[in-house]
Amino acid sequence: MKNSTKIKATLLLTSIACAAGATAALVLLQKKREEEVYHEAELKAMDELEEMMRAESDCASCACAEECASVEDAYQDTLEEDAEEAEETAEAAAAKPAAAKPAAAAEADGE
Repeated sequence: MKNSTKIKATLLLTSIACAAGATAALVLLQKKREEEVYHEAELKAMDELEEMMRAESDCASCACAEECASVEDAYQDTLEEDAEEAEETAEAAAAKPAAAKPAAAAEADGE
């Protein structure tokens, strides 16, 4: 093979390798940019969420504050009523076994 043919083949292979490397570099660069944009958007969304969580209640400055307070009071009253009913049920259940023991003892004595 002649030297000029070897040189041309080497230049051709080098050119192909350079083109492949440049293409790979561009793909990696584009991917990196997309990741940066995604990361920035994610950080922005997290910051907005934190701001929303820190923000004061809307009812503190609006006309519906009385309405919101009445809903909360009604909810609290319902919780208190449920707790009272549970206590009454527990007391009634505790009283039944105590009342049943004397009746059982009376039956045993009567036999």
